[in-house]
Amino acid sequence: MSPEVRRAALLAAAKTTLVTAIGCSSAQPSASPTATNQPSAPAPASSPDECARHLDRLATVPREQLAADDPLRERMDVYGEVFADREARASEPTQACCRQELAREGANTPHRWSCCSALPQHENRELSLACTPWGPPCPPALV
Repeated sequence: MSPEVRRAALLAAAKTTLVTAIGCSSAQPSASPTATNQPSAPAPASSPDECARHLDRLATVPREQLAADDPLRERMDVYGEVFADREARASEPTQACCRQELAREGANTPHRWSCCSALPQHENRELSLACTPWGPPCPPALV
């Protein structure tokens, strides 16, 4: 591939990425009182401190140490440590606290990877940003 063709391909990819990013970020969902696309909040009594204590009490293990029949063991998009107890991981209090922590602190929560693996995949676009270990690949520098 000649340098001119390579440069043109990288420029086209950069333009496409820019247009897509601008177009996707400007799309605002319609504000309706019956919209249910927001993550469910934890029970009113669940303060951030109560959620942090709840999540701290749950044991975590590396993905490789999960039981052989655990569905998270074979998933390649599970990073760091996960909640060891499958029932606790799928419980509504755990998932509600994870949603609350990820929405409040994003990638800075100490329970980041455990919470990301506890929530259903691609549940919420805003929360999924905290669950992404890297950004888009950078193309080589243009000469």
